[in-house]
Amino acid sequence: MPQLLWARGVAKKVLPERSVDWYRRKRATRQYLEALSYELLERETRLDHLEGRVAARRDGFYQRIVTDVLERTEIILQELDRRIEGLSARTGQRLSGLEDRLGELAEEMRALRDAIGEDRAGPVPDRDAAGRGAEQAPSAVGE
Repeated sequence: MPQLLWARGVAKKVLPERSVDWYRRKRATRQYLEALSYELLERETRLDHLEGRVAARRDGFYQRIVTDVLERTEIILQELDRRIEGLSARTGQRLSGLEDRLGELAEEMRALRDAIGEDRAGPVPDRDAAGRGAEQAPSAVGE
């Protein structure tokens, strides 16, 4: 270090004042930028810490939102399930009623077929008489 001070003193005496001022500005700029870099590094380190805390808070916020959305979705699904259950119960009742009615109609069809079969078991009329008789006699199906 003493040699550096001696060299600076010699440079001040030998070099023109303008060159010495230029060198001083250059040294001052270098020192300023070096100090600024340390300050920025420290500030960035603090910001990293703050960003981590903010991110942790944000994660908690998102977690609350997701939980809320899931709860609401669960309520909606329960309501839809209840509606589907009611609809399927009503449809089941209607289907059961239709099956009962279909059974009744099948029974009526059997009865009508039996009635038609008994009519055919009797004497067979001629064609001419059967044709005229069919026009005059009421049909078993129409009853």
